[in-house]
Formats: sequence, C-alpha cells, structure tokens
Amino acid sequence: MKLPKNLLDSKKNKILNFEQDIMNFDKTKVTNSFNETGFPFQQWCFEIIKNTILQGEKFEVISEYPFTFPPSNGPILGVHGTIDILAVKKIKLYADYCLLFLVIECKRANKSIKNWFFTRSKENRLPVFMFSDVDNKLNEKMFVSRKVIFPNLGYKNIVDFDYCNQVIEINDLLTTVNRNQEEKVYKAIKQVNHGVSALERKIPKYIEGITNIIDLTRVIRFFYIPVVVTTANLFIADFDFKKIIDGDISDKEIEYTKKKWLTFEFPLPDFISCGSEQDQRIAIEKRTTFIVNDKSFEEFLKNIETIEIKE
Repeated sequence: MKLPKNLLDSKKNKILNFEQDIMNFDKTKVTNSFNETGFPFQQWCFEIIKNTILQGEKFEVISEYPFTFPPSNGPILGVHGTIDILAVKKIKLYADYCLLFLVIECKRANKSIKNWFFTRSKENRLPVFMFSDVDNKLNEKMFVSRKVIFPNLGYKNIVDFDYCNQVIEINDLLTTVNRNQEEKVYKAIKQVNHGVSALERKIPKYIEGITNIIDLTRVIRFFYIPVVVTTANLFIADFDFKKIIDGDISDKEIEYTKKKWLTFEFPLPDFISCGSEQDQRIAIEKRTTFIVNDKSFEEFLKNIETIEIKE
C-alpha cells in the first residue's frame, strides 16, 4: 500500500531534522564523555604494546579477552571478567625460553583520582610471581618464585622491590581524598589479578589470536605478570613511624618520591588465590603487581623482558 505524498514528505522531513539534530550536538561534551569511558586510553595502550619491538620481535596482543574464574559448575555460574589487554612474547630464561604473559588493566584517572600515593609494607616480604609448566599431555604444574628480579626496571635485588601495600587517591588540586568506591585503585588491581588467576588455570593454553607461538609438542613454561597502566601520577610516601604523633605525621617528617612504575603487593581474595575445591593448585596470599604511569609505559615494556632468577 502506497503512502500519500504528504505523509511521505513529512516522514522525510522528520528524518532530515533528526539527522540535523544529531550533527548539531555539542562535540566537546560528547568527546569529554567518550574520554571518561577510558576506551581511547585503552586503544592507545594497545597500539603502544603492538608496536613495541624487543630483540627484533613484537608482542602478540589481543584486547577484551573474556574469562570465567572460578568456572561455572552446572547451574552455578562462575565469576566473569575481561582482560583489557593480553600481550604474549617468547623470552629467554637461562638456556631455555618461556612465554611471558602480560595481563594489563588500563586505568584512565579522572580529576578526583589524579594522584596515587603509596606506602610501603613494613613486613619482611619477598616478591611473588607465578609460573606454570605444561606438557604435551596438558598436565600443568604451577609454582611460585620469590627470586625473580628485573634489573633493567631497577629491581636488581630482592630488596629493591617497592613492596607497596596501601594507596590513597588525591584529586588534581591535591585537596580531596577520593572516597568513590567505583573509582578506587583497588578495583583495577583486583580486576587484573582476577584475570591472571583465570589465565594461569586455563588448560589447554589455546588462546585465539596467539596460538601460533604456543608449541605444546614439548614442555613449555609460562610466566604471568599483572600490570596496571594508568594516567595517574605515582608517588611513594616514606616516613618513620616513630615520628607519628596522635595518629598524624608532620609534613616535615615525610618524603614523597615520584615513580615511573612501582610494585604493589595485592592481597588476593580467596576465590582468586586458590580457585575451586576441585582445583587443588597452589594458593598464594599476595601477588606482586606492577603499576605503571602511561608516560613511562613504552620504557617499561622495553625493559621488562630482562628477567633473572636470583640465586
């Protein structure tokens, strides 16, 4: 059935008016909202990794990698999440090679959390990194190493790690502490550690987009590192607890050091640290996580490949 001409013209006018309205939106406001989502920043991180060349080779990189951990069990749904960026590369570790997995969470800091101030743990701690060995029968053995060092990142000895365990976020004017739970640094660190735990226990290790560098015809070693990349400024606060009076420290008794990157000892919730009851794999309480300022991200990537096991 044909519509009358006047109705067709009216419909066309409405479409034209709608298109004009769309094209006349406030571009600045929309762009600001778009930036707030963090999507442009995540794309920037992806391109930086994809184009970083180490020893003549690039990382294999995929974005928005989904996971479920612990896994679903019948009608009981597992805990779902997404890894912002997964970067994989063969690296030399002594005479053999292993696959380095960088599990990356991208955190664009808004004005309320522009500055992150960390304090160091006073415990006698060691860094904690996870490895796994997988053979051609898909048997996996997971183990912890507390002797991994990164000389080119400034961690030439175990004592050189930062061992940060607390953080506060302060706005760009340095006047207000962030109390918005959705914007807490903890959330980003928890997400990246959740993704690492899921990846460690993924058997077989066939991952779409990077399978061409995984050779399961032999025993192969996997090394997993959680990384949070952020636009926030990073600082470590150092002070002597003996100088604390009535719960406060004087500004004369505290020193702030700006960092390109630092290491944080993240306390793992039980569902991340040990998995399901059927999965009797090794459990850890805290995991060393790298937190990197975006302006130093490329430098970080070019130096993380140099890894040694301290004897």
